[in-house]
Amino acid sequence: MKIFITGGQGFIAGRLAEHLYLKSHSITIGTRNVNHNLLLNKKIKVIVINWSDLSTLKDALRGIDLIIHAAGPNSVSSVNFHSETLHFSKDGTANLLNAAWNNQINKIIYLSTAHVYSAPLVGTVNEDTILNNKHPYAISHTIVEDQIIGAKKRYNIDSLIFRISNSFGQPISKKTDCWNILINDICKQAVLTKKIIIKSKISTVRNFIALSTVLNAIEFFIEKLDSKNNRSDIINLGEKESLSIEEVVNIIIERTNNIMGFSPEVIMQNSYSDKISNKNEKKTIKEYLDYQTTKLQIEGFNNYFPIKDEVDNLISYCNENF
Repeated sequence: MKIFITGGQGFIAGRLAEHLYLKSHSITIGTRNVNHNLLLNKKIKVIVINWSDLSTLKDALRGIDLIIHAAGPNSVSSVNFHSETLHFSKDGTANLLNAAWNNQINKIIYLSTAHVYSAPLVGTVNEDTILNNKHPYAISHTIVEDQIIGAKKRYNIDSLIFRISNSFGQPISKKTDCWNILINDICKQAVLTKKIIIKSKISTVRNFIALSTVLNAIEFFIEKLDSKNNRSDIINLGEKESLSIEEVVNIIIERTNNIMGFSPEVIMQNSYSDKISNKNEKKTIKEYLDYQTTKLQIEGFNNYFPIKDEVDNLISYCNENF
């Protein structure tokens, strides 16, 4: 299949482009600026696009079967460049969908975020949960979601929207913007300094998903989208069970000791050393998150990459690249 990936030099999209290329798909990356430090596979085609210029998007999408829309600013940029972010989410996506229609492309996958639901993200969350996060990052994703949902009626474009939880893992390049991600940051700290500095409450529960699982899921649904017509859906993409930050830190300590031969020192800041005594207690705290992924199981997806294995790969990557 000929697949066009927007934002293909980003954390998830960069790995996804490589993953799908190795699965024998023809991959084209669309990006505003080419950063050669983030391109490891020279056989993947890269096209510079102007989101405000419909004609360049039409040309870029010629001959494409499927669009995977993964472009967009991170949470910091969405605040610092708020108006530009909203313009991109609204007008850039509108142009992309128009160009898709002009090229008779009727399938699109959008990589959204679990953080569209609320802030903080706590409680029981499924695909029917009302979206009420007013942070610019969440709003920008919600705008794109609305446009893609509307494209079914306007352009007859089938869509899958993945609301991805906290993904982590090794990037395609150490220069990829991903080292503010909690688990990536902690693993890098452990390798470089033999210390782990925690600034959040360790009792906070989040849903962490291995990036390899994200890639497996997208690959799985590409096949379903290709074989099933008139398909549009929103799917929570996360792990089956959420983890507290304390549990994550313990996993990283264990895996660092196994791979590197030492256990990093844990330093708690802001006096947030509220430990959880057991799993049952975890489910009673106000920061608990039950990120429900029932749709994934109903669809038949079960190719989860073990979190400990993803942590192992990340620790080894940090050791080799920093």
